[in-house]
Amino acid sequence: MGFLTALAVNVIGGAVIYGTGGLGVGLVAPWLGFGSAGIASGSMAAAAQSYYGNLAAGSIISKLTAAAMVAPTP
Repeated sequence: MGFLTALAVNVIGGAVIYGTGGLGVGLVAPWLGFGSAGIASGSMAAAAQSYYGNLAAGSIISKLTAAAMVAPTP
């Protein structure tokens, strides 16, 4: 299940970051589990991070985390 969740977060996150120029991150990031305090426990983002372990700088998940922490998300 971890692989499919990680794949979903990367596909959806990549589409939002690159497809909308980052404009949709504020709407989609909370739905995936990214927020202003970081990655929410028990969310899809947490499952994806758990699957990958240490994340490389510049990855989709790190970009979503950074964008959500800067943007005013719930």
